[in-house]
Amino acid sequence: MARIQIVARINLDVVVRLDGAVSTGAQLRGRFDKGRLGGGGSNTGVALAYAGHDVALFAHVGEDSGGTAMLAELAGLGIDVSRVRRFAGPTPPVLVLLDPGGERTIIRGCPSVALPPVSPDPLEKPDVLYVKAYGAEVADLLRARMGSCLVVSHAPPAGTADWPAHVMVDSAAHMTAEALADPYRAARVLAGEGLRWMVVTDGSRGATAFGPSGPIRVPAEPATVVDSTGAGDVFTAGLIHGLTGGAPIRDAMSIGTRWAALAVTSPTSVPPASLRDLIA
Repeated sequence: MARIQIVARINLDVVVRLDGAVSTGAQLRGRFDKGRLGGGGSNTGVALAYAGHDVALFAHVGEDSGGTAMLAELAGLGIDVSRVRRFAGPTPPVLVLLDPGGERTIIRGCPSVALPPVSPDPLEKPDVLYVKAYGAEVADLLRARMGSCLVVSHAPPAGTADWPAHVMVDSAAHMTAEALADPYRAARVLAGEGLRWMVVTDGSRGATAFGPSGPIRVPAEPATVVDSTGAGDVFTAGLIHGLTGGAPIRDAMSIGTRWAALAVTSPTSVPPASLRDLIA
């Protein structure tokens, strides 16, 4: 299996289960659950670890019991957390508002804690680098890895320039109208000539890969949604798993939609262990 480096968040997700949908002026009742492991690094990394990949996570958590517990949980699932950095103080919670239909609204503290500089050992030779973090140090890492491994990145914030990647992923809900009009062109402006695919996820409508020869669409897998938290991250894990195995982009996206469909049936942020049953 592949050696995969992931530069992304580890979150302490605090879930509030609401009795109605979030809307302007609403007065809702909620049940607060205790904090649970979440974040793009955890959600994607756990899925790839279940698939048997060698996953190393680059992130940070606080020097508190919550941070220690999350690292222990990740290590117990087979993820290398030796490069996760600890900062003084508690791990900031991320509030996840969950409506009765399983759709979530995420609220982060402002300002959020920025990732520290990322500096993997240059002698390491990963097969894949996946990034869902931003900053000059991360951009330098992307440039350094473009010639030696598959580079997959979540699309960076608006206003970012020079963000190299072979595959870029974003949600249609987060894209501007201009980017949605021509996703491949918009992504290539960021990623340069090395870009192979711009993959756009669109919830229950599935996902589309945009490339130089036109769009390739796959439908979403039917699922009973319990908690949609982390579905996009698990889709990306399935996409990476497929691509590292040599699958065409359509087949790799189909793996992603199957994994995401299972993830939303679980009342967790990270995917359930039953994901192993989907691994070919």
